[in-house]
Amino acid sequence: MELEIYSDEAHFKDENGRNYLGIACLFIPTSYKTNLTKKLCNLRCLHKHPTKWSWNYEDCKNECKEHYHNLNNFEIHSTKIEKNMSQSKLEIYSRWAKFITNHNKHQKDKNKLLYFNILYVDLDNLDFDKFGVDKDTTNIYNRFYRTVLLSAKSFYFKDENIIIKNIYHDNADEKEKHEYFKWHVIDYLNNQKRVTITTDEITFINSNHREYNNSSSKENAQLIQLIDLILGLSSQILFQLSKNKNKIKVANDFYPLFKRIWNHPYNHNSSYNYFRSQQVSIFPKTTIKSQKDFEGLLHDTQQFHHEIQISDPQALVEQTSLNKWF
Repeated sequence: MELEIYSDEAHFKDENGRNYLGIACLFIPTSYKTNLTKKLCNLRCLHKHPTKWSWNYEDCKNECKEHYHNLNNFEIHSTKIEKNMSQSKLEIYSRWAKFITNHNKHQKDKNKLLYFNILYVDLDNLDFDKFGVDKDTTNIYNRFYRTVLLSAKSFYFKDENIIIKNIYHDNADEKEKHEYFKWHVIDYLNNQKRVTITTDEITFINSNHREYNNSSSKENAQLIQLIDLILGLSSQILFQLSKNKNKIKVANDFYPLFKRIWNHPYNHNSSYNYFRSQQVSIFPKTTIKSQKDFEGLLHDTQQFHHEIQISDPQALVEQTSLNKWF
């Protein structure tokens, strides 16, 4: 199977002040890439009888007004789900969330699945004073980024020969300028069995497709937007980072899939078909005080946990509103 990988990250504190680093990777079979991005684009059309969406209004065959067409041609980004955003934008976010949720349902063709892997690193469980590594956050990110890619290879594509055509990452100045981030993980993966990588460096791209003129770059930007949304909605459900009603609504659209991934990660009978294609976890479960501990615990599956209790995002909002009356 030939793949392209799209990566994004998030740094945040939960409501208790714990520091987390979220790393998310999307694995797209190249044979499905163009079809997938066309589906994502078509979700932007809110016409009653839509045909195919076109980036340029002049090329669009839907009978919509240019003003609305251009408004819908915006960058999807989880942090831009605003409290007072237009209903049309909110509808597009909701469509994307539902698309992600239902995409793998009953899909038997492995080349047409959405594969993603998200790892939340509990930074407060890493004792950096005794950890034995440079406190440079990119060095730390690099080590766990490698873990996300390797775990996907061993769990999703264990018995397959895979070719990684390209690895894309959302723009990040500190990583682009880093001494070895761009090539180190590629060099490491190339030494793994049944893995061939046809690129020498990670490619950093702008997630805003409107910054590009050619369709290939627009496709890549769209897929960075997709993994950003998956990561953002996962973070909202797990950590309740925002009380923004619109962000909660979109997270609620993603919840039917997320709750299954989180509560029953090994259910291979689920109609949502996420087993061996989609996973989310937190690492580490216990405090790591040395480099030696780290290397050992990194291979201990019990350290990748799902101990946070989650609830329906919308139900939490309704309960909060109800509590105000008592």
